[in-house]
Amino acid sequence: MAKIAIIGGTGEFGRVFARVFAREGHEVVITGRDELKGRRVASETGAHFLRDNRSAAAQADVVIVSVPIESTVEVIEEVAPEVREGALLTDFTSVKVEPCRAMLEHAAEGVEVVGMHPMFGPRVASLEGMVFILTPLRTGRWWGWLQEWLRRHGAKMVVTTPEEHDRMMSVVQCMTHFTYISAASTLRELGVDVRETRRFASPIYELMLDLIARIVGQNPHLYASIQLHNPFAREVRRRFVESSMRLREVLDAGKREEFVRIMAQAARHMGDVSSAMGRSDKAIAALREEFRRLQESRGREVALRHIYSGAVHVGVVEEVEPESVTLRCGRRRIKLKLANVELLPEREVLRVKAQRLPHQTRDFSVLLPEHASAEVIASLLRSVKGVLECTPVEEYRGSGIPEGMKSVLFRVEGVEADFGEVERLLRGIGGRLR
Repeated sequence: MAKIAIIGGTGEFGRVFARVFAREGHEVVITGRDELKGRRVASETGAHFLRDNRSAAAQADVVIVSVPIESTVEVIEEVAPEVREGALLTDFTSVKVEPCRAMLEHAAEGVEVVGMHPMFGPRVASLEGMVFILTPLRTGRWWGWLQEWLRRHGAKMVVTTPEEHDRMMSVVQCMTHFTYISAASTLRELGVDVRETRRFASPIYELMLDLIARIVGQNPHLYASIQLHNPFAREVRRRFVESSMRLREVLDAGKREEFVRIMAQAARHMGDVSSAMGRSDKAIAALREEFRRLQESRGREVALRHIYSGAVHVGVVEEVEPESVTLRCGRRRIKLKLANVELLPEREVLRVKAQRLPHQTRDFSVLLPEHASAEVIASLLRSVKGVLECTPVEEYRGSGIPEGMKSVLFRVEGVEADFGEVERLLRGIGGRLR
């Protein structure tokens, strides 16, 4: 196990990784300027809190700088000289050229240096499928450890240079954010009632609105820093505005053929348009399907998991509206935003109830034909409502058992299980209860 120091680990992003590392048994130290907040976050994540960045860096095997972009180089200059030889120094910053230069310049020669950029926000529930961009500069044993750790979590790794990272992020982040923030600002300046437009919306418009809202609902200081500190962002913004102005001039002049030409050229440049349509169709269909399934579940018990907190709510669906669902949970009624919950498989209702309610166990002794498979029958009985597990405990042949038959003892465990249905199934397959 490693000793890991997250410099700035009291922030939203730092605490995500502090919790993940601590759960795996690593010794995690976090730092932050607010001692009261730091001790609270340490208690929540299973980490230890230190106020001194240098002290935390000096004792760690892996040092991760997780501070605002505008403070990153300054903090690296502070802690890099303290990182011991043979340890790893890395960062979580959304730009890479300057932080990587500072790590190489201020860390000792024997310190491993790898720039790292997790391509997601602190609201994720799992690292599985998430993209990590890595810019290895000086590597050794911890570089292998880091790659293996990411593989174990099912993350996707992209290895590149700091310059190529920033060039790509000027499009992937800077242009995307600039586009959506511009669109949101346009809606505001037009005085458009966004909620009212949803009544007239196509599926693509609804999806676009959600993407716009997802961007503008983030930390504006972070997004300003990404725009201002990426060395290639200015040129991308200039090209974007020039392209938009050119398209506007073509349309204002009524040049239909020119518009068609521009759009066709753009489509060719995008490459596999049909796959993009397929992926967006799937996203739209998934949203519609879950809403439909919830509507069909009115009056039935379901399990809904909050995608951010992980809390699972089990209750009877009372009402389904375009943006919310109301559950009856015992004597309580709770209203949840559809955007924040995931409808779990029916079996999950039973699993959650099994954690909260007392279990029932009943044994069934049944005569069956010699050739009958006890395992297959047990599998069938597990499908009965409320049954958690069914195990063939014992098979008996001998005195008192008719020739060509055997006696099987099934142990059935459940929560609010329908044991009457278990009996009916056993009789229905030709069994004789003893």
